[in-house]
Amino acid sequence: MLQAIGEVDSVRVTTLLDDYAGYETPFYAQHGIALLVEISSGGLCKRILLDVGQSAVPILHNMEILGLDPGSIDAIFLSHCHYDHTEGLVDMLKAIDREIVPVIAHTDIFRENYIFDPFIRNIGITAKNGIEAIKAAGGQMVLTKEAFEIAPGVLSTGVVPRRQDFEKQGIGTYNLVDGAISGDKIEDDLSIVVNVKDVGLVVLVGCSHAGIVNIVTHAKELTGIDRVEAVMGGFHLIEAPAERIARTAEALKEMEINRVVAGHCTGLKACAELGRVLGDRFQLLHSGKILNVP
Repeated sequence: MLQAIGEVDSVRVTTLLDDYAGYETPFYAQHGIALLVEISSGGLCKRILLDVGQSAVPILHNMEILGLDPGSIDAIFLSHCHYDHTEGLVDMLKAIDREIVPVIAHTDIFRENYIFDPFIRNIGITAKNGIEAIKAAGGQMVLTKEAFEIAPGVLSTGVVPRRQDFEKQGIGTYNLVDGAISGDKIEDDLSIVVNVKDVGLVVLVGCSHAGIVNIVTHAKELTGIDRVEAVMGGFHLIEAPAERIARTAEALKEMEINRVVAGHCTGLKACAELGRVLGDRFQLLHSGKILNVP
C-alpha cells in the first residue's frame, strides 16, 4: 500500500474516443480509446488525457463538439504501447501546444511489439511517435514501472500483479529485443486510480491487459480503500472464452462496484454478459459518454 494517499473532491471523465459513437450522436468513433479525466480539488482543476487513440482527428472533432479546449490538457497518460492507444500522441501534443506536457508511461513502452497473424505487423509505437518527435512537440516523458501519485488522490497503478488464473491468457503479441522474439505479457499495462472524497475509488483503464479483476484488486490494495464507485474503459474480452467472461462478470458483481462502464475492446458478448449480471450497474461506453463522481 502506498503511504498517505490523498483524495479529490470530484472527477469527471469524458469519453473523447471509443469504437462506438453512440446512438444518434454527432461524435466520431474509431477503434481506440481516449478518456479526458478532469480532477477537481480545493478549487483547482487538472486534466489528464488517458490514451490518444490511433489518430488525433476524431478526438479533436469530438472535443470541438463538447466545447473542450485541447490546450486545457495538463498531462497525457499512456496505458500501454499499442497503436490504438498511442498513434495520436504527437498530433495531440501539437494541438495542446504547450511548452512542456508530461507524458506518463511504463519504461518498456517503446519496445518493438508485433503480431504475426495474419501477417507480420508492428502494433506498438511507430517512428512517427518516437522520443525525439515527442520532445519536439512539447512532450516530456515520465517513464516508470512503479505505482505513484500523479497528484494527491490520483494514482498510476504501476505494474499490476497477475493473480487471477482466468485472466492470464495472452493475446498473441510478441516483443523483438536484441534480435530475439519472445511472447509479450504486456507488462506495460497501466491504469489510473482516483480516490474521491467520501465516495471511493474510480478506476480508469485502457485495455485491461493485466485483467480487469486484477487491476481493481491492485487498486484497492494500493490505496487501502475497499469501496469502488466506478470502473471505466476497455476490458479486452472481445476474444475471451465464455468461461472467462462469466467469471469476470461475477467477480465484478462480488466487488459491489456501483458503475461499470465498458467498451472499446470489451466485445459484444462480454458487454451482454456484464449487462445481464450487473443489471443497471452496467453502462455501455461510447464517444461522448460522461461519468461524474460524485
